[in-house]
Amino acid sequence: MKRTKKEFTPYNEYHDRPFELKWATAFALGELQEGIEASDEYSKRAFERLPQQTTEEIEEYLEQSLKNNQVLEIQLNTLDDFGRVQPPIVGVFEGMSSMEYVKIGHTHILFEEIRHIKSHEFTKWSSLD
Repeated sequence: MKRTKKEFTPYNEYHDRPFELKWATAFALGELQEGIEASDEYSKRAFERLPQQTTEEIEEYLEQSLKNNQVLEIQLNTLDDFGRVQPPIVGVFEGMSSMEYVKIGHTHILFEEIRHIKSHEFTKWSSLD
């Protein structure tokens, strides 16, 4: 069996890009698409602005978290650049890093910036029936 040489006759002026260029472009477009989706998700987020708690209420939640090792969800008074409520900070109260700063996990928060605190009750897996 004799094989003939394969020849391509161009039908128009279009010349396809080499594979390496296609791959690089597709990869860059994929990263761009992921960035757009992440940005879109960030811009669509909406957190409810919770009521301002008194200093006594905030101190009570912090004390309970310290005694019982409870996880707290803290909303701050600060807003982002677009005037939206920032995502809450979640963690266990570890103490005061100075007279003005509260330490939640590895985050230091100015006490005056705390707007609202919720505590999360978790059931241990060992106490389930």
